[in-house]
Order: sequence, then C-alpha cells, then structure tokens
Amino acid sequence: MSDAVTGEAIASAPLPTPRTLARRRNVAFQLLRFAALNLKMMRVILRGHG
Repeated sequence: MSDAVTGEAIASAPLPTPRTLARRRNVAFQLLRFAALNLKMMRVILRGHG
C-alpha cells in the first residue's frame, strides 16, 4: 500500500468512544478481562487433555 492509501485508510477509521477509552485505561477492567481470557484458555486446554 502506498502512503496516500494508508493515510486515507487511517483517516476513515472509526474513533473509539469516550466510554471505550475509559475502559482501555481502567486497570481493574483490564485485569478482569485478563482473568476471563485465562479461564477460557484453561477450559479449552483441560478439555483437550481430559
């Protein structure tokens, strides 16, 4: 892709809402998501080794 095409793609990308930005900056929310993802992975791993 050329620089002009890349610039247009970036300019037309949707911007995150203030609520989305707040969630991304919230350490507690990120820890909760991290724990949920780890539990999902462990479920898949344990099912495969069971």
